[in-house]
Amino acid sequence: MRSESLLRLNRLIPSNRLKFLAVLAADMVGARHMIVRFDPIRACNLRCGMCYFSDNEWIERNPVKRFSNDEILRLADMFFPQAIQLHIGARTEPTVYKDYPSLVTLGKQYKIPFIGLVTNGQLLTRANIRLLIDAGLDEITLSSHGIKKDTYEKMMRGASFETFHRNLETITDVKRELRKNNPAIRINYTVNPDNLSELYRFFDLFGSYGIATLQVRPIIDLGKTYYKNKDLAKHRQQYDRMIDFLISQCRRRGIFLLANKEDPGYERHNKFAVVYRIAVLRYIGPGEVWKDGFDFTSETYQEHKSRTGYRRELLRYVLKGDASLMNNTFVASSKVF
Repeated sequence: MRSESLLRLNRLIPSNRLKFLAVLAADMVGARHMIVRFDPIRACNLRCGMCYFSDNEWIERNPVKRFSNDEILRLADMFFPQAIQLHIGARTEPTVYKDYPSLVTLGKQYKIPFIGLVTNGQLLTRANIRLLIDAGLDEITLSSHGIKKDTYEKMMRGASFETFHRNLETITDVKRELRKNNPAIRINYTVNPDNLSELYRFFDLFGSYGIATLQVRPIIDLGKTYYKNKDLAKHRQQYDRMIDFLISQCRRRGIFLLANKEDPGYERHNKFAVVYRIAVLRYIGPGEVWKDGFDFTSETYQEHKSRTGYRRELLRYVLKGDASLMNNTFVASSKVF
């Protein structure tokens, strides 16, 4: 199931109690319900201005770390059988991990219905794009934080504008050569006061690549990053006009638009994010696997759930009601247009 469908389903069912009950039932019978976001390595080849990788102090506190092959196989055996989606690349850059196409193959061996790769696109090669397509990758998400060359390379320090577009052309070309519709191409655009107006030209630069989804994310304050102009509030009217423009343009072209139109400042309580964050999301990365206190090298997923009373926790959420479960968060804040 595609992310757009899951987002619509999440909003279609307003009751968090009901959704927690569904997750509890799925967990008890071993049904698929997890969205796994998997980083095989803690590293990135870029220093994007809005990202914590642009903070030298953060990098010193978080040196490069990667999973071994045995650890990946152990984690896959724990989480993949119940995954409805696997996203390779979440907080770091997956293509720095040299054998990243094999992760798609591994996910498909566990019959995960939907597998995506999230990347800045700089290290993609024609050979690996072909491997990804042959392995059955469903979607590739590429990040671009500027439409113009100077903005793109300023926001994504270390990246080449030409390389990015050449690799988009290669994806389109290899799909045509292999007569494949997948992977669907998604563009992730993190919008800030300095790149907002450029979105009017999005289809001038990206219109020939067969984009399936455009995701516009309002900037998130990740702390001491290189880019400082993080307040979109003064540009709210311009932002709203831009989203309305993109809604009309995407509908005309048959493209999904994921955008946060209601709360781009992440200030309101968001009841739709809670079940996802607490019960559905499984973040897996070097140094952080699901929850604090879970040492996956010495304890299995099932053992940890039993030891910590995970199902009792879900049952408490079923009984709590919606009002106590709302929080303000950027997680799951986008709406499908």
